[in-house]
Amino acid sequence: MLLLVQVGSACIEELDLAKMTSRTDSAVHGTITDVRTTAYTPEDGVQLIYTILTVEGEDLYTGQQTSVEAAFLGGTYQGESMTVTSMPAPADYRLGNDVVVFRGKVEGWGPEIDHCVYAAMGGIFRTVDTKNGVVALGKGEGFAIEGNVRVTALQTSINSLREAK
Repeated sequence: MLLLVQVGSACIEELDLAKMTSRTDSAVHGTITDVRTTAYTPEDGVQLIYTILTVEGEDLYTGQQTSVEAAFLGGTYQGESMTVTSMPAPADYRLGNDVVVFRGKVEGWGPEIDHCVYAAMGGIFRTVDTKNGVVALGKGEGFAIEGNVRVTALQTSINSLREAK
């Protein structure tokens, strides 16, 4: 049992903001405008279910307006469900939510998917509108957004990290 726990924990990596920005090609702050699922059966014959999010807003890496898709493993497709421990909570990816999504290229997830929500639950952050501006809600130590931070400050931090590369 201990061996299984050690092997399983080796797959989880802490991703601070510097690591996250170095491994992704965009971070989009915007509104989830579509949530859909798809199924894909790779050569091994085991059907996988993916949830695909469409987010419309500003790419924090470029400052440009964009509409992007990003997927994660898990969801419900045609009555079949697949739950994955690392998938985001349903409250995080509801239609109409304002979020920051870090996304990266992925291969082998089928013909419909070329980008994933990088690090699954660790790559999507809800935002709230406050009197001091829009704030991304942090998820604690080991996540790209550790504590609550204004999106403008997050973008400044991202720009600094990307310029330092």
